[in-house]
Amino acid sequence: MSTVRTQQAAALRAATYRLSSTPSKQLPYIAPQIAAQLWSCKELLSSATESAKQSNDASAVVHRLKTHLSTLLQDRTVEGRWSGVVLVKATIEAGGLEVLTKSNAWVRNLLGILKKPDPSTTRNLAIVALTRIFMLTWEYSSLVREITTPALPTFVATCLSNAGNKRCSSSELSTILEAFATLLPSHPTIFRTNETQIRSLLIIILSASPSNAPEHFHFTTDHRSLAQRLFVLLHHCSPKQGSSDKWGEILKETVTAAHGTCDRLFRALVEDWKSATGVRPSALPNVLLQGEMELESNDLLGLSGWKGVYAGSERLASQLGMIKTQLNIATTGSVTVRLGMVTDLLTRVLSLRVPYGKHNTKANIQISSDEREAMFSVLPSAHVAALQLIDAILHRFGMGVVPVVLPLLNQVTWVFEAERSDVHVKTATYTVMAAILRLQGQSMAREDVADIEPVLRACCQDLLLTDDSAASQANGTSHKQSGATSDLGLQSSRAAASAPTVFDGASAAAEALLPVCISKLEPAHVPGRLRALRERSAVLTQNKDALVACVLSPAVKGKASSVQASLLPLLAKQYPDAPEVEALLRPRMPFIRTGNTGHGEDEIDGYEGGDDGYALDDGMNGDDENAQNGAEQDYEPADGLLSALRQGDAATHSEDLYSASPPRQTAANHVHNTEATVDKRKADAAPDSERSAKRTQASVVAETLLPNTANSVPGVDPMTLQGQVPATIVSEPPQSSFVTAPEPSQQSATLPSPPPQVSTSAFPQPAAEAEDDDSDFEMPPLTMDASDDEDESGDDEE
Repeated sequence: MSTVRTQQAAALRAATYRLSSTPSKQLPYIAPQIAAQLWSCKELLSSATESAKQSNDASAVVHRLKTHLSTLLQDRTVEGRWSGVVLVKATIEAGGLEVLTKSNAWVRNLLGILKKPDPSTTRNLAIVALTRIFMLTWEYSSLVREITTPALPTFVATCLSNAGNKRCSSSELSTILEAFATLLPSHPTIFRTNETQIRSLLIIILSASPSNAPEHFHFTTDHRSLAQRLFVLLHHCSPKQGSSDKWGEILKETVTAAHGTCDRLFRALVEDWKSATGVRPSALPNVLLQGEMELESNDLLGLSGWKGVYAGSERLASQLGMIKTQLNIATTGSVTVRLGMVTDLLTRVLSLRVPYGKHNTKANIQISSDEREAMFSVLPSAHVAALQLIDAILHRFGMGVVPVVLPLLNQVTWVFEAERSDVHVKTATYTVMAAILRLQGQSMAREDVADIEPVLRACCQDLLLTDDSAASQANGTSHKQSGATSDLGLQSSRAAASAPTVFDGASAAAEALLPVCISKLEPAHVPGRLRALRERSAVLTQNKDALVACVLSPAVKGKASSVQASLLPLLAKQYPDAPEVEALLRPRMPFIRTGNTGHGEDEIDGYEGGDDGYALDDGMNGDDENAQNGAEQDYEPADGLLSALRQGDAATHSEDLYSASPPRQTAANHVHNTEATVDKRKADAAPDSERSAKRTQASVVAETLLPNTANSVPGVDPMTLQGQVPATIVSEPPQSSFVTAPEPSQQSATLPSPPPQVSTSAFPQPAAEAEDDDSDFEMPPLTMDASDDEDESGDDEE
């Protein structure tokens, strides 16, 4: 036996000894430690049972542990059984298939614990352990037949019996519902026999609400959400492959029941909504409405009746939540979703809103004003459920619901203007708006952006309010800690104490909406004040995603399509280590592949290991006449650069494309170029001497990129060529987009007058000016100095 197995056997022996020597009352305190120790011995527990000749010690230790765990499951004390459930689950998960195949006895003991009047915590752990065992058998059909199929019917029946008992706690009911929702899709035939009992339990939970609660039970929001999920999953129990049809029936019944609730809940107002899917009102028309609103009988889903405005609003929110859950849960087969029926219901719910400004709804004279005011008070809760349903539809179907996005968007903004004071409506609106902008933000017209502007302004204002509140609280805390007693400190403390309470959900939704509205909307369609507010909110709240969106989506200013100042310096200062900032500041250029050079085996696809790792090879060979006579042609700057690069020899082609050093030449080429251009330079010297002295100044980029100086790219020193040929300015274009200024020694030796004017345009010169330069292409300096541009324009006018 190896050293590792020996150590694991010793650890199991120590754990077994500790279990056997500890009193039952103290076992719950040490059970978590022993469970963690068992996981470190999973190699020994998961290994096959060895013969006595190979390893008698290890087999004996494992067998002793299993025997002791079986004894704990049948212990007389509650503490012993509780510890046994915890350790059995840990042993099965650590041992894997080897322990799972021999867990039939443990499964029977766990089912027996469910039938005992133990505390709810013990039954909760037993339900979790059994559910985990059933899930581990899914990968092995033989284990499903041996363990799951015989034990699962008893498990379901026992859990249903415990759920209907008064001793069932809230946590135990949640555990039962979650276990059923986990196991039902994989074992629908076993649950089919208990479908009626499960449906009855779910109807009781779904029918209950804070205003319509049963006498002996209390159900939380977690219970209702789990019940909705399990109710939707019951369609798997339909026989003969009828689950898809059953799913569609549940959706239709839920929508119809929601319309029935709206008929009674909205009776205090005269609705101007007309159904687009042929929905007829459940309440009889032209009937005198008296008394309190109520639903006497059960609806199509089987939910019990309700009475009162508040109970009706809770039922409507529950039905909308049922539709949302049904759309979110995946199905095993394909289903048909009648989306128009759902959007028709949403249109009806969102068509009514709290009275706001001049847009008021028409009241029903048969209903008292008290009921109408009560209906207005609960209307935001129904709108929140409707907005959450819209968000589920957008995330579920994506681009498939683009035709209905704009109509829903108009209704969302319409409701937001009236009910923006409700923090839950505001949160749901921000979430829905972010989902809509992700789908169709880039295709919105200027009018659509103007419609959603109130929502975006409220989002920015909420973020700024949150940031100001946090700053005031921090300021007040610092004054308290410093012990300052000045008036300023007292004012800061009072401001911190009186800061408004901020809902975390609204803040998170606003933070998520801000970068989306910046990146997805067309900058030209956004008004200037809204754009400034968005950027201010991004800077003050230090929202990295929003700042990146501002940098990547610059605003267009004026008709000349000029771009505003970028927020990149602020982004780089606040997040210097972010990968987004690194990509924006120092983008990595791709390789230029033109063929193999044949200079060495280390070169791959024309790549040479230069200073920056980017180079051109010998594949760029062509007609030299185009490069020499390039001044007589009107070509693009990139083409001119490539043509100039073809003038050198093979050594010149291997230079770094992004190097700022001057091009390398042989002495013969240098002399040839010098003799060809010296006469032309002398002829141009006289008019050049009258030009402004400011033109002789090198740009900032050129000064920092002088060859063989600090912070420069290494290159050939032009001074080394002065001993061979007469010193003059080389007219051959450089290999980089950066233009370097000649050194002072070269200027004094070759230029009796200031050098010719350098064009600041990024485009090639006209043909007339190109002829004056004697077919010399020269890239402009990268300088954006406004003063230089003004001086140039003044000189041109003169």
